[in-house]
Amino acid sequence: MTVNIITTAPQAARGRQCPLCDVPPCEPCQLKPAGDHLARYLEAYTAGQLTREYMAAVVGELVTVDASTLIVSTGTARPGSER
Repeated sequence: MTVNIITTAPQAARGRQCPLCDVPPCEPCQLKPAGDHLARYLEAYTAGQLTREYMAAVVGELVTVDASTLIVSTGTARPGSER
């Protein structure tokens, strides 16, 4: 018997080690509010885990676009904030 596990786009991004701050997979780059660097999303996109449409939606919501920009689960981004 096989079990299908559906991974959401944010889970796919968080499932990779952050190339910017070296946080291991499955841990957020920032704890409160939980968020991940845009670099992590770009890494997941490059690996084929995120669609172009999803990345366009993520980047379209940003005020500043930089690898250190944090994508917070509420959909807001905070430039340069880290743990």
